[in-house]
Amino acid sequence: MEFLLGGASSMCAVLFTNPFDVLKTRQQLEGELIAKQNLKERSYKGIRQSLITVVRTDGLRGLQKGLPAALMYQFSMNGVRLGTYQTAENLGWTKSQSHPSMTPLLSLFWGGCAGLASATASCPFYVVKTQLQAVTAGSYTARYQHHHTGTLSAFRNIYQQSGVRGLFRGYTATLARLIVGSSAQMSSFSACKEFFLRYEVFQDSIVLTALASSTVAGFLTSILMSPCDVVTTRMTNQAVSATGKGLLYSNIFDCFVKIYRSEGIHGYYKGFVPMYLRVAPHTMLNLTFWEFFKGLHERYVKQSP
Repeated sequence: MEFLLGGASSMCAVLFTNPFDVLKTRQQLEGELIAKQNLKERSYKGIRQSLITVVRTDGLRGLQKGLPAALMYQFSMNGVRLGTYQTAENLGWTKSQSHPSMTPLLSLFWGGCAGLASATASCPFYVVKTQLQAVTAGSYTARYQHHHTGTLSAFRNIYQQSGVRGLFRGYTATLARLIVGSSAQMSSFSACKEFFLRYEVFQDSIVLTALASSTVAGFLTSILMSPCDVVTTRMTNQAVSATGKGLLYSNIFDCFVKIYRSEGIHGYYKGFVPMYLRVAPHTMLNLTFWEFFKGLHERYVKQSP
């Protein structure tokens, strides 16, 4: 049940945050491996201009590009991630009774383990989501666009071109992204929730406690995850050879080095604002829905004969 509740809460959240994910993806791909001073024209500079560009080139529907794949990605990723972490928490593995100082480390560890499991389960959906979100009727300086006609078409095209390997393109980057993000998010969320409950800041309100805790978790997650997020987007969207090998980046380390050499530290934080505007409310909505659904389930179990 923990896995189902985690997936359902995440799907509810992504309905509201997918537009920011589209903006983030476009900004991360614009000017790929081009130094900032050499990038003369930018169609996706800032939230306002990015929003206007998407609406002008792709219409209002463009803000929800890749939504079916995003829903599948969130269900598989957060269903496994939140379910794994909740299971560990239910079993008492995230807290140390004998050494309370170890509790934050245990939360980080199990958050990372949850990220590892979720990366494996969700990687194919992330690849499809990213490639669909990058496609636009307008022109911008992304290195490559995969012109899939839809979600099923994307899965079919990727598999026919590169096999199962294509569906796991950028897996190492996805792994790093989710391990870092999950560790930061889950440990900070648990620590904040415990603090607010201990001091009865919100008078035991499940929703307010979850909102406040997830606000802090979303901020920390955005700061720590951004470099890995940029690398994951670049690796999953790159063009491939006839054998399915990436033509721009050979591995995660190669991608990190090439971004730094061409774009500097700034390159690792491209699309940071829309990423934060996506991650922060998504974290708030996701973990708040999660706490709400868990509360409903607990009441149902107590009332059942």
